[in-house]
Order: sequence, then structure tokens, then C-alpha cells
Amino acid sequence: MKNKISVILLAGGRGKRFGEKKQFIKINEKPVYQYSIDTVNKIDEIDEIIFVVPEEDRKLLNIKTNKNLKFANSGKERQFSVFNGLDKTTSDIVIIHDTARPFATEKMFLDGIKNVLSGYDGSITAIKSRDTIKKVENEKVIKTLNREKLFTVQTPQTFIYEKLLKAHIYGQKNNIIGTDDSFLMELLGYNITVNEGSYLNIKLTYKEDIIIANCIANKLTEGNNEKKK
Repeated sequence: MKNKISVILLAGGRGKRFGEKKQFIKINEKPVYQYSIDTVNKIDEIDEIIFVVPEEDRKLLNIKTNKNLKFANSGKERQFSVFNGLDKTTSDIVIIHDTARPFATEKMFLDGIKNVLSGYDGSITAIKSRDTIKKVENEKVIKTLNREKLFTVQTPQTFIYEKLLKAHIYGQKNNIIGTDDSFLMELLGYNITVNEGSYLNIKLTYKEDIIIANCIANKLTEGNNEKKK
């Protein structure tokens, strides 16, 4: 029997650091949120999209998808937005992705699904740190960390639905806020692995990120056009 798979797409950012709601910015004439949807549309294994956005922003959307589409309201924290999305599905596997990362690839989604189907409780997209990382306290360097063991975490992140829901409920009951969903899973001792990300899988956080995003989008478009020739 086929596992039902849902993807929760988070588009509830308030744009405090960015200055406006970045999910509605256009890159190459296309809204940022549609990039993630276009990628998901190509993945047959994914059955439905749960789009998490403030209710008042739904009128700004023009979503084009071939998947079953549901909506959930965003919360005050990212973690609460994910929980609201989880409440809209009972899938076997759920993928969490930030629409502020428009260049996540099909392979990242598929690798996460593959890892979970192979027996892991979760799989997170990540890349090895290129930089030397220092621990600093009170403006004083405490020590240099071994970058061979350090990864920069991205999305998509893929999990067994029931276990992720349990982890979120645990977090709520204990007033624990995590910066990603894997953190909550780790607290309960679940078995999490990594799948390969990309340095192009940037997160739009500041205005200057749009300059980089437009460059990436243009290069990807050029590459796709070359393949079609």
C-alpha cells in the first residue's frame, strides 16, 4: 500500500528583517512561493500541499498546482505554523519546507522521502560547513569547532507524520521552541539522518538576498533553455 505524503509549505513570514513579506516578492516575474509549488508539482510521490499563510494574505495568492491543496493559518512562531499544518493532514509522511527557499530541488525532496522509507524517523536537508566556526561568548573566542562535523541545515525536512506530531505536542506541553522541526524530534530521541542540500538553496532573509536570488534564477533559466535546444 502506497504511503500518503503531504508537504507543508510555510509562507507565513511577517518580513521583520526583510522589510516586507518576502513570500510575495517576484523573482523573474514569478512569486517566490510559486517556485516551491512548481518543484512539488513535478514529484509524483507527493499527494497534497498544505499551504500555511495568514488568512488575510490568501487573497494575494494565485497558486498553480496539480496537487490536492489545503490551507492552514500561520502562527506567531514558525513552530506553531507547522503544527497548524500538521493538524490539516493524517498522511504517513510529511515534508516541511520554507517557501523562502525557492531553489530547493526535486532531488532534495525525493532523497528525504527515500531516507524515511528506508527506516529513519526523519531526514533533513543539510550541507557541510565551508567556513571555520568559532564559539564566542561575551565577544571572546572560546574555541574553534571541528567543521568536519558541522552542517548548515536547510529545508525540505521529511518525517514520519505521527512522530513529528508527537514531538510538536511535547514541545508545546513543555514550552520548548525550536528553530527547526528536527530539534523537537531529537529531544525525543528519534533517528534523524541528513540528505544533501545545496549552496544555491538559499533562504531569503535580507533585501540583498533578492539580488542573489535573481542571479540564481537567471542562471537556472539559461541552463534549462540550453537543455531544450
